[in-house]
Amino acid sequence: MKDLVSKLIANLHFLFLLYAGWNMWTLYEEHTRQMEDLELQFAPIEAEIKTNKKKVKEIQEFQKKTEESKIRVEEVAKNIEAAQRQLPAEINDNQILTFFNQEIQNLNIKDPNITPGSEQASTYFISKDYTIKSKGTFLQMLIYFERIGNAARIYNVKNFKLTNTESTQRGRFQMINCESSIEAFRFNPDFKVDRGFESSENTPQ
Repeated sequence: MKDLVSKLIANLHFLFLLYAGWNMWTLYEEHTRQMEDLELQFAPIEAEIKTNKKKVKEIQEFQKKTEESKIRVEEVAKNIEAAQRQLPAEINDNQILTFFNQEIQNLNIKDPNITPGSEQASTYFISKDYTIKSKGTFLQMLIYFERIGNAARIYNVKNFKLTNTESTQRGRFQMINCESSIEAFRFNPDFKVDRGFESSENTPQ
């Protein structure tokens, strides 16, 4: 019995080595299993990360295109508003009637009758019609409308009607009656281009 105990004591360090080796092997196997489990979990996570990176890139590209589109829309809107502001701020009947009558007198057009209408609001501007009835030759009327078109103020000849006069012709040129509608414009202060987004000019600082 003493010999057995002595042998066990003598070989005790081998037993410790075997026990330690077993524990190391067990720990290694456990670590290997954990690593395999992590690798299995890592694959879908990596795929999700790649998908999210792609989505982020798409969003960034969309934001860039959106900003570029906003810049283009803003430029167009400002051009429209700048062109609109070239119109006069008001429609002054006295000034307009004076201009029409001066041209009529300069061309010696007969029997003028000018009637102002009422203002009409449009999207970009506010307009007002002036009905003009007069008598003269075709050449006189042609020159009159040409001068209207070359005026400093913007006018639009909406329509005109020419008819022969009932009176007996005395001169060498045929006299005609002319009835026309001429439109004057002014700036519409209530109009603003709809940009589809809030303009940076209106964004609080």
